[in-house]
Amino acid sequence: MNSLLARKALKQIPFGVMVLCCLLAIGACDSAGTTVAPVVTCNSTMSSVPMDTFLAQDVGVYLESGGDAGLEIVRGDVAKYLGQMWGLPAVTVGTAQPDFSKPLTVWFSTTATARATAYSAINDGYTIRRVDSGAGTVIIVYAPDAHDLAFGAYAFLEELGARFFHPKQEFVPAFGQPTVPHDLNISRAPAMASRGLQVHTLHPIEYFKVFNEPGAANFADAQLFVDWLVKTGQNYFQWVQLSTVDFATWKPYATSIIEYAHSRGVSVGSNVQMWAGSSLQNNYVLVTDEASWEEEMDAQLDQLLSLPWDTLELAMGEFTSADPQSVIDWLNHAVAHSLAVSPQIEINVQNHVGNYPDLYVQYMGQTVFYYHLPQYADVRLGQSVHTLFFFDVYRDWATYAHPNFFLQHDYMMQELPTRRVKYFPESAYWISADIDVPLFLPEYLYARWLDINSLTTETAQRGLPPLDGHLTFTSGHEWNYWLTDYLTAKMLWEPQQPLDYFLAHYAAAFGNCSSDIQTALSSFIDLQTQYLFNQRLVAYVQGENVDVELGYLAGLETHPRRVEFETVLAMNDGDRATFQTDVVDALESMAGDILPIENAVAARCRGSDAATAPWCNELWDGISIVRLRAEHAAHLYRAILDKAAGTDGTAEYNAALGVTTEAAAVIARREAHYRFDLSRMVDDYTNPTVYQFGYLRPAHTQCYYRRREQQVTALLQTGVAAGVLALPSCQN
Repeated sequence: MNSLLARKALKQIPFGVMVLCCLLAIGACDSAGTTVAPVVTCNSTMSSVPMDTFLAQDVGVYLESGGDAGLEIVRGDVAKYLGQMWGLPAVTVGTAQPDFSKPLTVWFSTTATARATAYSAINDGYTIRRVDSGAGTVIIVYAPDAHDLAFGAYAFLEELGARFFHPKQEFVPAFGQPTVPHDLNISRAPAMASRGLQVHTLHPIEYFKVFNEPGAANFADAQLFVDWLVKTGQNYFQWVQLSTVDFATWKPYATSIIEYAHSRGVSVGSNVQMWAGSSLQNNYVLVTDEASWEEEMDAQLDQLLSLPWDTLELAMGEFTSADPQSVIDWLNHAVAHSLAVSPQIEINVQNHVGNYPDLYVQYMGQTVFYYHLPQYADVRLGQSVHTLFFFDVYRDWATYAHPNFFLQHDYMMQELPTRRVKYFPESAYWISADIDVPLFLPEYLYARWLDINSLTTETAQRGLPPLDGHLTFTSGHEWNYWLTDYLTAKMLWEPQQPLDYFLAHYAAAFGNCSSDIQTALSSFIDLQTQYLFNQRLVAYVQGENVDVELGYLAGLETHPRRVEFETVLAMNDGDRATFQTDVVDALESMAGDILPIENAVAARCRGSDAATAPWCNELWDGISIVRLRAEHAAHLYRAILDKAAGTDGTAEYNAALGVTTEAAAVIARREAHYRFDLSRMVDDYTNPTVYQFGYLRPAHTQCYYRRREQQVTALLQTGVAAGVLALPSCQN
């Protein structure tokens, strides 16, 4: 046990975790006395719900597509996934209404007969019901239209055990014979009409080539992404257009993606920047010259609207405001011109954040938050109200210098009676905050659940219209961040279910270990809520790159800010003692509390079958890397505390280096399982974004570890802080 965990050894561990650890310890030594790692066998085919089996010849499957192209794709998927789960070389999916002559009939339909057979009263969504009689068992998947029937079909496959976790990797258990749940009685309707993702291709995430670089392989991945949206009950996505992508070459490629999405009932949006003055990246911009803005905007819109978009999303940028009346004029003109060119298009504006003096502007005799100026624009302009990181609109904390995001909550409530309003939170923040550190922060799951659950409840209680949509800003899918997007999609169909309901849905993939995995993940989230959120420790496990720190110097906060090493060194004894208790001891407590959860998951990963092992290992790595990051931060601050006390801090500094080595092994282990080509993820290379490297390069190089180590080295050796520009930038 290292020195950090030794200090933690006497801390009380929750009883349930203690029992689990004791069980794991039994048999931890072989007959020769050699310590061996505990193993708990996990069988993916041992369902956590009662199941019934049938003979293959006793099953009939039928799907009435009515010639709908999207449902024909669903037909092929139903045949494929049932074959994989049931151990059959082929499953025939009939096209007509069944005759119910088989002991088991599975029937997908939008007909009135199916509605009556399923006892369904829904007008939106789907019903999945098992009806048993003397004549046999019938499972009906009914929906009022083709799009909802597709959602219902994939939901049925998940009730059988499949999990459509990631666009490029799915969990499909192999039962070896037709197996269905003993009870099925489900009716679901979406809480919001529009449900989907903004693929933030301003960042060099794994999908930026998929949507911006024409090619057969990229188009195949785009199709997989659209398919995954349908499989997870989503019906919309948008991506960010870049000025650095050749429009003429890209247009036919993008059109093909949009047309494929439309064939699957998925709407597609384009996200562009309204004004160049607030565009910090390579956005497609509508206005660069305020003197000739109208002509320029028309030309840019006409070019963009030559594609069959369903939605045009206007971004207002970050940090910098424009003349309020100009903003209103630009927005109104964009709405009028776009609707004249494309009458069916939906136009929205993104309401960003930022608590800086220049973002509070004078308009119509009052002070208005800059990103709320669209309230004065054309009522046909929808609002997409933004929050960042794992913050929500109900708890009292935020970033971008806001104490909380209550102002975004209040703006949604204000605007709902008069116009379309979408909520636009994040599932990963990137840029030194989480996925590229790397960190696995399922605190995002709690934040997204809290918002969805509370917003749907509150709007109903207030008698307000429901939110028109939920658009998740996604910044990458490795290190378990697919899980946030996957479960958020589920939450939008059942917003009143508790968070553990969704964690159980994920954990069901682990078969007989499902309850253990659910407990582990739930406990891990609770620890993150306690330490990272409530005790404000997230700043100490995230990283900082050169842009973040230069922003701090300029008074522009984009991340929660930690107390710098040099500030601790300069504190008086009393303040240092308080800092040690509130931060360093707390980081060590967090690491100690994570360890039994990590060990419990690790034991089950060692015993996982082939179907569950990839998912278990990713969870294990994610939990491990958070513990290691907390240990690393604690050791570095201990080194500074030692120097302040008159010793050299070398022992703690060397312990931090040892943690970096441990973390390198975890990162290398995870990189072997990235879903896209590793070079795309971690190399330096020229690309259309402003970041000339793959988005997980800082994780690969451990730049956020090395950067802090260099800061501490300078203070230990000279007592003087290293300059921001003397440190690794972590931007290349």
